[in-house]
Amino acid sequence: MGGPKPAISAACALLAGLVLLCADHPAAAQKAADPAACVLPPRPDTLWALAQCCERSLTGDVGCRAYDKKDQYVIIKDNSPRKPQSYLIIPTKRVTGIEDGLIAQAPVVDFWQYGWAQSRTYPGFPPADTAMAINSAHARTQNQLHIHISCVRPAVRKALDQAEIGFFPARPVTLRLPPHDNLYRAIKVTSLSGEQSPFLVFQADPAVKDRMADQSIAVVGSVTPGQYFVLDTQVDGGNTAHAEELLDQSCSQL
Repeated sequence: MGGPKPAISAACALLAGLVLLCADHPAAAQKAADPAACVLPPRPDTLWALAQCCERSLTGDVGCRAYDKKDQYVIIKDNSPRKPQSYLIIPTKRVTGIEDGLIAQAPVVDFWQYGWAQSRTYPGFPPADTAMAINSAHARTQNQLHIHISCVRPAVRKALDQAEIGFFPARPVTLRLPPHDNLYRAIKVTSLSGEQSPFLVFQADPAVKDRMADQSIAVVGSVTPGQYFVLDTQVDGGNTAHAEELLDQSCSQL
């Protein structure tokens, strides 16, 4: 502890004025030897690799937040600077996205419930201000299922509160929502798991079940405890089915 620090190699010294991590620098060597450190490939496999890394160790990446071994998911902080209050729930098994048949099977079918429970901490806002979303296959950059967890846009919250929306299995209400005036179908549920899993609610329509790659689903909390708005939009013209648009991922508008 009190002795001189090992010198950085001559190869580093030749590049004066630059800050480098060389292989024989103690800090660099320690980092390289850390078996938990994440090595992430580029898109579209980054999130798949990150989920595996966080499963191995929550110290493997600064984005790792929680791991549930039983239900096979991790919670990861979205690293986009435009999304300071956004988190992701990601399965630790290979599930491509909303079009994958595994969304109808345990444990993935209940991921909305797991994500909602985790949203009490990540990001930790009241239920009525919380929302989650999964994008269509056409509006994503990653080929590992991930549900965004953040805040709802206040204008979306207001539109839902003003609409007359019934409970599943009633017929969904069709309405246009900000910020891009895209068409959504909305219905209320009293649970986010089992038969009321948002993955299954809209699959009750055979036309939707056959086009899951074109769907994008969101869940918005209600001011009434134990009730949720479930919304679905699908690819149509200029709408790429990007329900993430309903989220305020800075939570700055609350």
